Amino acid sequence: MAVFNKLVDKISEYIRLKGEKIKLDIIAQVSRLLAHFVAFLTIGLIGLFLLIFLSLALSAYLNSVLESPHFGYLIVGGVYFIVLIIIILLLRSNRLQSWLETLFVNLSETIEQENVEE
Repeated sequence: MAVFNKLVDKISEYIRLKGEKIKLDIIAQVSRLLAHFVAFLTIGLIGLFLLIFLSLALSAYLNSVLESPHFGYLIVGGVYFIVLIIIILLLRSNRLQSWLETLFVNLSETIEQENVEE
């Protein structure tokens, strides 16, 4: 009977340790995913500010070339409007969604490979 109790204790300890390992693996994957998300968010935010300042500079330059106080802003705004229309058309055709899904699958596979290497 003592052997049976030891066996049950060993099995319960093994199950507990396996549960702990699974929990730690999940925490590691979530933290890696969160780190990638924060990095992409930071890059996106800096890119947005860069785009805004470059757009303002281009608008000011076009204003001076065209000798108008507002045509440069209208031209740059028109370019952004065309880009918006293109994005809307891509969203309706599901091409952008397919591309984003592929991107996220590749990102998750990269994170999975990093886990395997460790």
